[in-house]
Amino acid sequence: MFNKLMKFRKFNSKRSLVFSKDSNLKYYIINGILFTIMASLSRTFAMKFLFRIGGNSFYAALYNALAGLIAIFATLPGIIWINKTNNKKQMMGKFFVCSRSFTLLFALVPFLPSAFQPAIFIILYSLMNFPETISVTAFQSFAGDIFLPEERSTAISLKNKFSTLAQIISMLLLGLILTSIGKNSGAIIPTYQILFVFAFIVGLMEIKTFYKLKETSKDMERHKIDFKTSINNMKHNKKFKSFMICSLLFHFGWQMGWPLFDTYQIQYLKANELWITILGITSSLVMFFSFSYWNRNIKRYGNGKVIAVTTLGMAGTPILFALSPNLYVLTFVGLVTGFFTSGTITVIFSSLLEVVPEKERLLYVGTHATLTNITLTIAPMIGQRILTHSSIYVALVTSACFRLIGSIAFFIRNRKEK
Repeated sequence: MFNKLMKFRKFNSKRSLVFSKDSNLKYYIINGILFTIMASLSRTFAMKFLFRIGGNSFYAALYNALAGLIAIFATLPGIIWINKTNNKKQMMGKFFVCSRSFTLLFALVPFLPSAFQPAIFIILYSLMNFPETISVTAFQSFAGDIFLPEERSTAISLKNKFSTLAQIISMLLLGLILTSIGKNSGAIIPTYQILFVFAFIVGLMEIKTFYKLKETSKDMERHKIDFKTSINNMKHNKKFKSFMICSLLFHFGWQMGWPLFDTYQIQYLKANELWITILGITSSLVMFFSFSYWNRNIKRYGNGKVIAVTTLGMAGTPILFALSPNLYVLTFVGLVTGFFTSGTITVIFSSLLEVVPEKERLLYVGTHATLTNITLTIAPMIGQRILTHSSIYVALVTSACFRLIGSIAFFIRNRKEK
């Protein structure tokens, strides 16, 4: 399958784009698959694990917010550090190893006094985001080094598509395993610990495939960013500033909904591991079949129009959650959620790479990551505060409103650029 993908050709206006002669596409996709399996083992059911060890909606909000706070202070210093090294790939790999090692620490949490387990788990997860954010941000920039501009959206789409397939299979197996263990937390928690250990092993395999990726130009590895000049250029880059404003508005509403969705599913609708699996697979199946659709539309209409449409669709997701009285209805909501989510995660990354200068890509991507991590720190806590002082339904509608504002901003941006 992957050998065939290496020969993949994308036709656009009678032009054939052939990916690099090396195996970059193959290892880029395999890397995404292994990352997805690692994440499924250690993170997909992490929120349910948190609730099982005594967490509540407040901890669910901290789970996202503290991770964002750590990332704010880590991203830009981290990319400066990476930029100063002679071998960017080797330094990124070290951050990957550090990040994956935290999954072993997760496995030790249940051995601690029960009163401290939720807080310690949140602290560990947050600290993991120091190396995680740096490595992920650098890897996003690295995608620009290993694929030509006209190849990127297709490469990203293919990676997301096969990663989603891996997620479906992983979630199905994990859901069946965790459900078969029983309803007693004492029986299930040791299984979580085993999964955390396996996540570390898969993470090492993922890092191995990362090292097999090759830059399309050796000059990119030797290039060092002049940060003073680059920051000054960034201030005058109207396209980047316009994209950032729209992205931050949308991300605020997007991130506000993350803990609210988990709280609504687990605390209000009483979802167990099996239901979390069903909900995840429903959304992921739609995502799998939608990536190619959105990639075709990006090629046909451009990033600007597609991102306005996909974010508009995602603005309706919190409303659909609020209108779902039970898990059966919520399963059908996953069809809509998966369709627009697949388009959004593809087009946001593609749009970002489109508006940044090639030689200063790492700094621009890092700046975007830092600013969206600021919204990640604030948005979940505001959602939690609204939940505490009103209801889950008011909080979900508020999230939808912020997403809608972001989508409208993208529509305005697209019209002005025309």
